[in-house]
Amino acid sequence: MSLTRRSLLTALAAAPVLAPIGTARATGHQALLAADPIAEQQQGAILHTAQNRFDLRAEPVDLFGREIALKQGRVHQQVAFDSVTGLAYVTQIISDGRQLADEPAPVPGADRDRRGDLCINEVTPDGTVRSVMYLRGVGHGGGLGVEHTDGRPWLWLETDADPVDSGFAYGKRIGRVAFTPDAVVDAGSEQIEVFDPVPGSSRTTPSLDVDHGRIGVRHGPHDAEEYRVYDLDAFKRRDFTPLYSFPARYRTQSWCLYGDLVYQNEGSAYGADNPIPGNSWWNVYDVTTGQMIERRFNTTALELSHRETEAITVRPTLNGPQLVFGFATQEPGPRRMALFGITSTTDGTGDHVPWTSLDYATGIYTPNSSNYIPQYRQLGNRIDLHLRLSRTDGAPWTNGEEILVLPPHIRPNRTQGMVGQVSGSGVSDSLTVRWEVHTDGSLHLYDQRNLTGWIGLDAGYFTS
Repeated sequence: MSLTRRSLLTALAAAPVLAPIGTARATGHQALLAADPIAEQQQGAILHTAQNRFDLRAEPVDLFGREIALKQGRVHQQVAFDSVTGLAYVTQIISDGRQLADEPAPVPGADRDRRGDLCINEVTPDGTVRSVMYLRGVGHGGGLGVEHTDGRPWLWLETDADPVDSGFAYGKRIGRVAFTPDAVVDAGSEQIEVFDPVPGSSRTTPSLDVDHGRIGVRHGPHDAEEYRVYDLDAFKRRDFTPLYSFPARYRTQSWCLYGDLVYQNEGSAYGADNPIPGNSWWNVYDVTTGQMIERRFNTTALELSHRETEAITVRPTLNGPQLVFGFATQEPGPRRMALFGITSTTDGTGDHVPWTSLDYATGIYTPNSSNYIPQYRQLGNRIDLHLRLSRTDGAPWTNGEEILVLPPHIRPNRTQGMVGQVSGSGVSDSLTVRWEVHTDGSLHLYDQRNLTGWIGLDAGYFTS
């Protein structure tokens, strides 16, 4: 089944794996400890083996089989699941012109943005919004976690946003608040328990990993963010000594912590400067080293309208943990939410990144053989190129000749050079040529010798 095809069948297959609402169930890590007393002595080993590196090459299932309308018309930011009830909680900035129960008049959307006013949607497994809660002055909603305690869900999210003159306000501390249907709660209220793990920081968002008893925090100014991972019980005691910390890379829309891994996604909506297939990427970090161990282009549901990368989390299912990620959809709005899930895992060994063919002018250029058709593959932020071509008409290669154009998602943000090869036939001097890839994706050959043999790029690469 194609990744770009939406299917109700896959949704029906995915939906029942949630625990029934109201039924308590131990998560995989907790159940293992409960079933085997010896396992309590091996908790460190469990964390290592249960880190669940999800296989991002696997075909995702569509959780709902449709785009879900939430209570606000704005883009959803993050989603998190209650491991006991199976309910999902979703953050959104409150829509333009909405008036809450204690407000004297409708509030413009720009004011909601600059203050950080959020709506929290409570969503059932069939995609129905069951209830909502409003939190004003907390932030943008990019981080969210759910902890089921004392029979009710407690939300972990950013709070205490400083209002801005324009644009979006972001939280500078972490808040914990009980989800209460229809409640309106302001930052600074006693109902919100506040944690300040990195005083003076900004853009502070949390991710809760209940299975492994950890909480992650992303913080810092734009383009200088950092991840920190804490023991959850110690964090609640306000012992803010991180187990791990490391710098974040790439712009992010949302992120989550699970085991020894952080999953981060990035990408913007379709548009004139971001046509299909878009620019949605997954980035995976090993928290024990801080190294990015995988960067992979996301080709899920390319046909969605708008398709803005949003939300990533892990939820428990009867088939094991599931990585859930989504897109904001519908152009024009009001926006909707589409969620997908991957349960397949990999140990990371034996990964093979296949080569993908590139479009080129087949009437002008001829590959030496089927082994030298123009192709690329992406390894992290490195793009390998591979080709050997001859001119069909036998004419000399021109200096600066454009050979082909790379697809948008692998184009560099600056011109980059590479060294290629030429046929030895008729060449008495250097057997190398210069290549350049430009920001518009065009791949050019530079050589002033009027070469007539084949030209190649067997080991060329650049960074995207």
